[in-house]
Amino acid sequence: MTLLTVFVGLVTGWVALRGLLVHPLLPVWVRTSVFWTLPLGALTWAVIMTADDASLFPDTAPCPRVPMREGVLGGGEVSGISTPFPPRASCRWEDGTVYDRAPGAEFLFWVFFAMTVVPLGAGLWHALREPTSLLR
Repeated sequence: MTLLTVFVGLVTGWVALRGLLVHPLLPVWVRTSVFWTLPLGALTWAVIMTADDASLFPDTAPCPRVPMREGVLGGGEVSGISTPFPPRASCRWEDGTVYDRAPGAEFLFWVFFAMTVVPLGAGLWHALREPTSLLR
């Protein structure tokens, strides 16, 4: 079932991209914006997913695996929490406080996501309304 979902997603994306590139009313910069917003969105997603990772820089980790000093926040236990979609990284301390990591990167991700999905939606709409334009 997953393979079918991926296949349908890839075909839909391909038709949307083709429809976007042949859309007669959109300026060139809008038609080509997908080619720079998609990689930047993926890079921003990777930054968010690694924001709570203690293995990259163990001495300055935002969510250290080694407990902090006793008495600061209970026993000092902390754990990193990441969710792939919507992308969010945070640290949950032993006392229940949650600190968001990379909130600016989350905002950038949603900006790049919108700048990718909206033009592709316009391309899919054009491809469905005028399928003969894809035959060029």
